[in-house]
Amino acid sequence: MIRIILPATVSIFLAPLADAEGTGVLEIHAQKQMDMAACVTTGDSGSCVRILACVGSGGLWIDGQALGWNSGALIGRRSDGVMCTGTWSNGVESSRLPEVNFECGDGSSGTASFYYQDSLTGTAIATGTDTMGRRIDAWSGENVLRFLGNGNVKAAELPCTDRAIPIG
Repeated sequence: MIRIILPATVSIFLAPLADAEGTGVLEIHAQKQMDMAACVTTGDSGSCVRILACVGSGGLWIDGQALGWNSGALIGRRSDGVMCTGTWSNGVESSRLPEVNFECGDGSSGTASFYYQDSLTGTAIATGTDTMGRRIDAWSGENVLRFLGNGNVKAAELPCTDRAIPIG
C-alpha cells in the first residue's frame, strides 16, 4: 500500500474501511497532523521524505510522503484527487528486496521495487506497475526536487508525459 498526500497540511489515520459498495478501499481519517514543510529526514522512525511519482504516461502523478526508517507508511494524493496509501520496506529486516505496496481510493493497487541513490537522505528511485497496467515511476528523498530539477529546485519537473509537469 502507498499513502501519499498533495495538500500542504493533512490529517491521517490509516484504517481499512468499506466504501459504499463494500470493496474495502482504504480511507484516511484525522489523527496526526503532517506538514509537507516539516517533512524531514531524521534517521529514526519519525523520519519523513517527499515522494513524487508518475502513474502511466497520460500525465497522472502523485505527490506525498514516506514515513519511517527502514520501513514505514506512504501517503498521498494523485493529481486527479484520488488518495493512495501504502507501506514500504527496504528489505533489510526481512531479507527481501526493497519494495512498495499501495492501494488507491479508486480500487487500483500495485507494487514497485526501489533502490537507494543515498540512503542517508532517503533518496530513492522506484519502478513498478498497478492493477490497471500502468507503469509507476517514483522518486523520493530529502533532495527529490533538486534531483528532478537537475540541481535547480525551482525548475523541478515530473517526466510523466512527453511534456514535463512543473512541480514545487
